[in-house]
Amino acid sequence: MKDQTEQEPQTTKRVHRWSSTTKTIVILGMVVLASLLVYRFQDVIPPLVIALLLAFILDPVADFLTNRLRFSRGLAATVVILILIIAMAGVAATPVAAVPTIQQAVESMQEEATDVINEIGVFLSQPPISFLGYELDLSELYDELSQILRTFVSSVAQGTINIVLDIGSAFLWLIFILMTTFYLLKDADRLIEQLDRLPPQDYRQDFVRLRQQITDVWHAFLRGQLLLGVVIALVTTAGCIALGIQYAPVLGLLAGLLEVVPSIGPVIAAVPAVLLALLQESTLFGMSNFWYAVLVTGMYIVIQQIENNLIVPRILGRSLNLHPVLVLIAVVIGGSLGGVLGILVAAPTLATMRVIGRYIFYRIYDLDPFAEPDEADEKPSPPGLLERVHKAALDYVHQRGMPKPSVQGSPSEDAASDTASSDVALNGDDKNA
Repeated sequence: MKDQTEQEPQTTKRVHRWSSTTKTIVILGMVVLASLLVYRFQDVIPPLVIALLLAFILDPVADFLTNRLRFSRGLAATVVILILIIAMAGVAATPVAAVPTIQQAVESMQEEATDVINEIGVFLSQPPISFLGYELDLSELYDELSQILRTFVSSVAQGTINIVLDIGSAFLWLIFILMTTFYLLKDADRLIEQLDRLPPQDYRQDFVRLRQQITDVWHAFLRGQLLLGVVIALVTTAGCIALGIQYAPVLGLLAGLLEVVPSIGPVIAAVPAVLLALLQESTLFGMSNFWYAVLVTGMYIVIQQIENNLIVPRILGRSLNLHPVLVLIAVVIGGSLGGVLGILVAAPTLATMRVIGRYIFYRIYDLDPFAEPDEADEKPSPPGLLERVHKAALDYVHQRGMPKPSVQGSPSEDAASDTASSDVALNGDDKNA
């Protein structure tokens, strides 16, 4: 018995450790395997990213139904997805329902065009025509025209069928996105709990806090962008109506949708409004189209300045805290790598990389990556546009000789001022006497 008890601790403490070479080989193998999987299933990545974004945005709605209305998590996820399906039903069902009709019409048009080409060929294949001593042979002309027309009709027909098939494929991807979003909403808490348990115990706390920081970045961006798009759409619609621009609601909706594209989105949204101002017949106050377009451009510039200096700091705050040049570079890189989806997620992805890079940098130098910075070390933020305008107005009023608005002082200061004024009055009375 004694020998068995002495041998038990030795068997439990013995752990076979991997060598550094084995760890390096395993890590490199996992990186290569992950790269191959990403390359092989690259078509699945954009729908998965869209499903993750939708689940991230709709998760508060599911939480509200679960916590306030006492729905089960599955029922809450079902209600949210049903609302989303109802909102998208008209847009998604119409092109899919029209797929067979469009395909039949294109095939019929292709057959009719071929018949017309054959009839033209019969006419042009007649013997050469004699006119004023010259013979005109139309057979060569027929050969060239028929080749051009056949190529054109086949390319148009094939392109149209490809577009229709792409619409049908997009509908299937839409079903995949909705189903993935449903399961992500339904099992969100369970998935997060399992994700937090993946790292070893010694690194689990760091992983959880790092995940929370990244989550805060995406929360601030997605929900802030949603609210920002609504505000900009309403403000732009009101401005276009005030200036008498046609299709004001459409222009406002376009401005709100393009708000998710950093830096260049508002510029693209202003182009249709300026073109309408140049082409519109009736203008505001009978202005010429040129000056009317200048006025519309000025309205969009004012909206952009109000957005950057007043709306964005209050809605998005300083959670991303990225320089506009870095955001613009990230947008270009994201567009070249991921298209439209890469442009949309460029800014939060860059902010996420900054959070991860800061954590790695602090760990390399054996510092606490989650330490709160001292308030004394933080530089004060520069004043906004409204604050600068207010200060400039006060300075102008002061230079014109008007007194600045006084600030109420403490009781001791008020008493001292009263005493000084009374002494001045007594000295004046003595001189008069």
